[in-house]
Amino acid sequence: MEDVRTLVKTANCIRQVLWELQKHRYLVSLDRLANLVKQFKGLGLEARKLGLALARDWLPAADRCCREANRFLNEIPYAVSQIKQLTEEPCPEVPKLAFLVEELKQVQQEFGDVYMGEENSSIFVETDPIELDGVYLGPFRIELHLNKLCELYRGSPYCVIALDPHPAATADDITHPHVSDERLCEGDGTGAVRAALEQGRLCDFFCIVRSILGTYNADSAHVPLDEWDGTPCYSCGYVASREDSYYCTFCERDYCEACSTCCCLCSETVCDGCATRCKSCEELVCPNCVRTCAECESVLCSSCLEEDVCPDCRQEESNYETEETKAEREPEHDTDATAIGENRPANLAGTHQCAFPAGSEVQPDGVGQAAVLQGQDG
Repeated sequence: MEDVRTLVKTANCIRQVLWELQKHRYLVSLDRLANLVKQFKGLGLEARKLGLALARDWLPAADRCCREANRFLNEIPYAVSQIKQLTEEPCPEVPKLAFLVEELKQVQQEFGDVYMGEENSSIFVETDPIELDGVYLGPFRIELHLNKLCELYRGSPYCVIALDPHPAATADDITHPHVSDERLCEGDGTGAVRAALEQGRLCDFFCIVRSILGTYNADSAHVPLDEWDGTPCYSCGYVASREDSYYCTFCERDYCEACSTCCCLCSETVCDGCATRCKSCEELVCPNCVRTCAECESVLCSSCLEEDVCPDCRQEESNYETEETKAEREPEHDTDATAIGENRPANLAGTHQCAFPAGSEVQPDGVGQAAVLQGQDG
């Protein structure tokens, strides 16, 4: 923008916008004053309701009135501070056209050149590459939207765009510790930025924003610089350094040390979600080292399976075979015992047998003595 006529045309557009900004400042002041009056009216209404409640001894109603009055009292200080931001100092006059032309020339000298958007809707400059605490962030474009300058008291009329983005590892929309979604967190520089725009000091505005971009405040950073190049854990979100992050080849994601493990068989790095705990040895194994029991379909590691059968199923099968063998052998023992009892000698058959002549009858003691005695008497 070296043509003088272009500079004058741009300066004239900026002057018209600043005039609209001055008028908008008064409109915003009026809105904030009306809001403050509304707060006081609400407080007065609660005072009247409280008096009525006390006159009728409605103590619960009086308590509600006090709570509502306290809400208004908490909102009034904020409303007052919002008004004082616009009324403490007089509204600056709209600068002359020649002043704005000189400002544009200073911007050219400071930044090398100044650019205009389509239909003079914006004016922007580009910074040199920025590096903070060894972290390269690249150059930025500071773009002032002239058609949004009237929003100065309600929002931000400018944006900061990364030309060679090196965003934080945790968020692609954070291209600077103090820039999120192309919006700059001005911090203590808010008042200086607003004053420079109100007074038409364009060069000061761009320089202040560039200075904020070149300054790092860890307390107000969206992402601290010590976590800038870290790798966020897919599971818990913890940002670990490149050296302390682990890559799971099975799900193809990065994890921190707490959310990853090592396969006990092949030593492959695996995340907790892809790892499986062996039912037998209770060790964690990767999907490549997992096997399934052919009998019970339990999941085990390959070292705990023998012929595709888990230890529990092998033990159960062994117990079944032992019981089956025992059941088969018990009838053979009974037959042998019977045969042995039939073939042994009579005199070894038992100690309870007595030797009597064949065909004799065993009688009780004393039976037959009477007949013998009678025979002797005769």
